[in-house]
Amino acid sequence: MNDRIRHDHTRGTRRFLLSLCSGVGALAATLAIVVGVPHAQASAAALRASAAGENDRTFKLDLIDRLKTGPETLILGSSRAKRAEPDQLQALTGRAGFNAAVISGTAADAWVMTRYLADCFPHQKRRYLWFVDVGIATNGINPNLKADPRSHKYLGMAAGEPNTGGRGCGPDDRRTISRYNSNGSFGPNSVHLPEKAKHLDEAVAKLVASVLAHPPAPVGKLNPKRYVWFEHALKFMNARGERPVIVLNPIYPTVLAALRKVGFPARKTSRRYLTQLHKRFDFVVVDAEDISRWGGSPRDFADPTHINDKNMQRLVAYVVTHSNGALR
Repeated sequence: MNDRIRHDHTRGTRRFLLSLCSGVGALAATLAIVVGVPHAQASAAALRASAAGENDRTFKLDLIDRLKTGPETLILGSSRAKRAEPDQLQALTGRAGFNAAVISGTAADAWVMTRYLADCFPHQKRRYLWFVDVGIATNGINPNLKADPRSHKYLGMAAGEPNTGGRGCGPDDRRTISRYNSNGSFGPNSVHLPEKAKHLDEAVAKLVASVLAHPPAPVGKLNPKRYVWFEHALKFMNARGERPVIVLNPIYPTVLAALRKVGFPARKTSRRYLTQLHKRFDFVVVDAEDISRWGGSPRDFADPTHINDKNMQRLVAYVVTHSNGALR
């Protein structure tokens, strides 16, 4: 059994996080995730939502500090990846893992988590399971990530700024407490999770209506600034002889149908980008947007963009089988 470290959330934080899926701001943020609005807008919405919640970036870095041995598989992504269980991956692949996904996680978060874990356990190759939305990546940096000194040398290095250092790996005298298990997975009292959201049908109907009423505009020329952290991470992984698995996150079936009806330009852009990227980097893509492909159930969504434990278990099993051996 993994060690559990408790965190006493404030009531205000609980209410805010529980309401994200039903409020007007949540609908805008959800729409940004699903249809792929311009990355500056999407980043701003995600960063505001995350800044109001728990500082799980610090929690995850603290948990890495406390690891006795390096995990062989690293799970990356946003809150949509938080339900991926390292224990299930270990049962399927024989390799221990760590879930480094964070609320409103961006490519910058994945870059820092990847580099920090590699520095903590420098002589160990790793597998990566990286869940991304249809927009693939943004160049935003979460304020909580930027505030943690352990991120400074990685963010500065990637941006061409001076290396400002940061504390090395290993336990310190801080007593960070959270609701996560020692492998980064959720503990038993995760009251802030999407699974607690209500009125799924109503939220889905609003999102479908918004997509049909305001179809997303086609995306023109790709902006390389959008993908800077994403490509830094891929380059680093490949240089270590590692082949990451990129998973396109599931979309609720009726929302996906609405997006297809209006042309789903964000998907076309992301597929074009990934095709170009394969010329420079080695990675596997598993497209999980259509849940019928991997046996998902619409009943097992917590909200229009988050699947629950049951669907995540189905998805992880499918990804392991369809990742060309990259997770074995």
